[in-house]
Amino acid sequence: MRTRSFLVHGSVLRQQRETTARTISGMIAAHIRRRIDDGELKPGDRVPSIRKIEVEWQVAHATATKALSILRAEGLVEGIAGSGTVVAGGPGDRAARGNPRERIVRAAIEIADAEGLDAVSMRAIADRLHGAAMSIYHHVKGRSDLVVLMAETALAGVVPVDDAPRGRSRLESAAQSLWRAYRRHPWLARLGLDALRSVSPMVEYKEYVKRELIGRGADPVAVFRYHLLLHGLVRGLVANLFGEESASGASWWFDGEEKDLGNEADEIFALGLRGLLDGLASGRVNKAKGRETR
Repeated sequence: MRTRSFLVHGSVLRQQRETTARTISGMIAAHIRRRIDDGELKPGDRVPSIRKIEVEWQVAHATATKALSILRAEGLVEGIAGSGTVVAGGPGDRAARGNPRERIVRAAIEIADAEGLDAVSMRAIADRLHGAAMSIYHHVKGRSDLVVLMAETALAGVVPVDDAPRGRSRLESAAQSLWRAYRRHPWLARLGLDALRSVSPMVEYKEYVKRELIGRGADPVAVFRYHLLLHGLVRGLVANLFGEESASGASWWFDGEEKDLGNEADEIFALGLRGLLDGLASGRVNKAKGRETR
């Protein structure tokens, strides 16, 4: 009975959201939304007051109030003491609460961290933000665009800022930084290098590693190989130990005995990274052929 009641309640909510655009308050909200999207109303600008909406649209107080409530639920406007209702993202607002796109991206990351990347949908994000799913498309083009924005945020600061001497210690620092980001957000392991090519922190990370490898005499082919190995080590371990089909229990390997390898993840990563960097240190990069030789 309780399950049926929950389903009925969910159905009513969906019907309310679908009919919002057809109501007068929905039409008013859409008009103001377009002005925000077109840049006519910028972050921090005041939007029409309830009184002004009543006069211009010849509607009741409740209808005008509902129109602003729709925009507030979508994260497009905020009530600021002494200023009335303004477009979200203005001075002081962005730092404290983030603009609508930032809120959408943060909500998507929270869902992916808890339930995996497949659980991220416009509907799930809208439910988390108590808004309408269609309103999200005013800030992101689609799911693929959203995933790129998620990666941008999750990988922010992945390039370490340190004073370590050039060479091995800097490569080690970069790989460890990438490892920490992937451990915090295991869904990143679902994205290959090609999917990350336009993600600015990853581009910066690539250039960081590239500079260090070129400094050791590597040509472009050798640089790509080592970059691929470093990224593959991080991505592969995270996918196997923390991914949606994690093998961290590894009972099949230990003849049925359950062993949580996730607790040893950092140690396993350090072992793999040490082996990779030892191989790089003990070899000589052949510039002509782009391969490591003794």
